[in-house]
Amino acid sequence: MLEGDPKFKVVSEVGMGGSGKTTLVKEVYDNALVKKHFDNHAWITVSRSFKVEELLRDMIQQLFDEIKQLFLEGMSTIGGYRLKAMIKEFLQQRKYLLVFYHVWGIQAWEAIKYALPNGDNGSRVILMTQILSVASFFTIETDGRIYELNPFFEEDSWILFCLKTFQGNSCSSHLTEICKSIFKRCGGPPLAIVAISGILATKNEMNVDE
Repeated sequence: MLEGDPKFKVVSEVGMGGSGKTTLVKEVYDNALVKKHFDNHAWITVSRSFKVEELLRDMIQQLFDEIKQLFLEGMSTIGGYRLKAMIKEFLQQRKYLLVFYHVWGIQAWEAIKYALPNGDNGSRVILMTQILSVASFFTIETDGRIYELNPFFEEDSWILFCLKTFQGNSCSSHLTEICKSIFKRCGGPPLAIVAISGILATKNEMNVDE
């Protein structure tokens, strides 16, 4: 995000559900140096059945709120072309960071790219998706980058499982068999491991049945 290349770039983050995409991007987005580096910021959620006008209005709302500028009355009646023009005019000559969360297809990018100025001022867009082909499509146009989050290795997953289940302690010998069985059913994504181990942490370690 902070590298010196002034060209507009799209960075795509791809990974299965629960792999940690949101956690990683939020750490970057909320970082103090990143916040200071860009003039404007917005985090836009893109659903499977998104509507272009609603997505664009959400962008305008966040961008206006950030500089304490009032949201224009009658915005709900403005069409997509006018909304794109407003966003482009607002972001012109500004260095911005936009996150598009949960992108499921190329239609989302086609709907918003004409609203984004691509001047050489170091602006960045982060697109989060579960589909590698979608991530590739986004980055090709801007010579951007793809960051692929893969599931943990089994050894690392087991360490995480025990860390959360036993509050930093190792797995007790009398619980190893049942914990290994539960662990395998988590399937690998960190979110699943953390969720299940969080429940197990509330159980009585002396009672295997529990």
